[in-house]
Amino acid sequence: MSRHAQQLRDHNTNPCVVETDASRKCMDDNYDKSMCTDYFLKYKSCRKFWVSSFLNWQLYCCHIWN
Repeated sequence: MSRHAQQLRDHNTNPCVVETDASRKCMDDNYDKSMCTDYFLKYKSCRKFWVSSFLNWQLYCCHIWN
């Protein structure tokens, strides 16, 4: 397994591993995006939450040190 693939499976790098796996499994089983919309929306909301959390954390840390 490549280093990039290992990083995608790491919960510290990608906290949305469960949502990623669910959406990929849906696409593997159905081959139809319209049937997997719920999985895609769950993944999108997970990523949005973690990205905003990370950005808030960065803003807080940079504000303290500057």
